[in-house]
Amino acid sequence: MGASGNGIEVWPGPMEGVASAEFVRAANALGVVSRWMTPFIRLSSGVPGKRKIEAFLAPFLEGGVPVTAQLMGTDAALVARAAELCLGLGAAGIDLNFGCPSRRVVNGGAGGGMLRDPERAAGFLDAVGKALPGVPLSVKMRTGFVKFDEFGELFSRLRDTGAARKFFVHYRTVKELYRDVPFRNARFDRIAGIASGTPLILNGDISSAAEAREIVGRTRCAGVMCARTWMRDPFLLRRIEGKSVPDPATGRERFYAELLRAGVGGGARIELAKLLFGADDPHFLELVGR
Repeated sequence: MGASGNGIEVWPGPMEGVASAEFVRAANALGVVSRWMTPFIRLSSGVPGKRKIEAFLAPFLEGGVPVTAQLMGTDAALVARAAELCLGLGAAGIDLNFGCPSRRVVNGGAGGGMLRDPERAAGFLDAVGKALPGVPLSVKMRTGFVKFDEFGELFSRLRDTGAARKFFVHYRTVKELYRDVPFRNARFDRIAGIASGTPLILNGDISSAAEAREIVGRTRCAGVMCARTWMRDPFLLRRIEGKSVPDPATGRERFYAELLRAGVGGGARIELAKLLFGADDPHFLELVGR
């Protein structure tokens, strides 16, 4: 899972609630990603059966690109067992979700809830790492639970475990949810300074190839992760990698047509069309009218 030809490692965000099997198959058919990170598999009282995990991973693995399975939970033993299943089924790596800001998830102590207690988060990461020696393990996280200033201690504790090979860092805190937050680039700079020497993928509202390259050049991070921003430019990830790709408008048309071929329908079709074209776009309104 190395960097792309222009030196930037480019990742699609997991996009919980968007990355259905049909969506993933459409993306694979057009070759718009060079790697996947799955939405999280939440582990609370047990590990899903092998067939269930196999069905979940199947559309990602069909693309022939490396797949990182994202897991979320509070029991390190359960997470490690699920990780072994995913790896046995073809996953190339495992990511631990320390960033989901959902109230239900956070109240249960998982996802972003892990960031309430840096010592607990580090202990959990260390335990999973020891249970999975040699496995490519990463952490997807936010910059703190309440305040950005929490990031320094939090990151240092996680890094010092030596368990994670890579960190995906979204610039918002858990409490900031998805609100507009000023000084994003200043935060990226501070994140990169604190994480200096550690493979780092920056995440959050990156919407163009020029922006991605500027961020990587300025911060010296290993790469970027783009989530829903690439819906308005389905070939954005490949564009950042320096590939020759269609313009955004053409890309949207191609991706929408591929979604229909993959079997997306009903409410999902409307929601994805809205993400692609925008709710006020005449083309979106025409599609809905049909």
